[in-house]
Amino acid sequence: MGKKPSLIPLHGHAFFTINYREAFTQILIFDYYDPERFYYSLLHAEDRYKEAMEGLLCSMNELLSEEEIRINGEKVKAEALTVNLDFRGEAERPSISFYIEFKGRLNRGGRNVYECRYEPGTAEYDYEVYWILPEGSRILDVVTSTEYEVYGDRFLVMWARTGDRYDGYEKIVFTLP
Repeated sequence: MGKKPSLIPLHGHAFFTINYREAFTQILIFDYYDPERFYYSLLHAEDRYKEAMEGLLCSMNELLSEEEIRINGEKVKAEALTVNLDFRGEAERPSISFYIEFKGRLNRGGRNVYECRYEPGTAEYDYEVYWILPEGSRILDVVTSTEYEVYGDRFLVMWARTGDRYDGYEKIVFTLP
């Protein structure tokens, strides 16, 4: 692919939803500062663009394979299915989005437990994680080392700021209608 970009991570967002086919959907968005406009240069070089996006998708799937995700005690596998490159108004501000899915056996009308173990560390940038559960759902308990808030029983926002430590474990206990 040639020269590697000198990116500065700026911000991250993750959005989780659950559908009634027992699939969890995660949309993960990373914003960067790209002073050399590496990613912008790919827009007019189809082969280089495709190679870069395939590399990003492969890297994300490698990271996901290192996580241990359990739904109601059963280990599940997350997979990044697509990656997309956008810009936040300037060629120097690329935004890279991943669409990720994983499935788990859920208890409708009952208690469910999502757990994720990953490498502990220190946040390199500010980020927020949003969980949006179906209407009639209720979040019962949250275990995380980051800050969080539950809104209206079914909306959860977790966040960390640059320099915050995280311990590499999350647990969300919830009911579904």
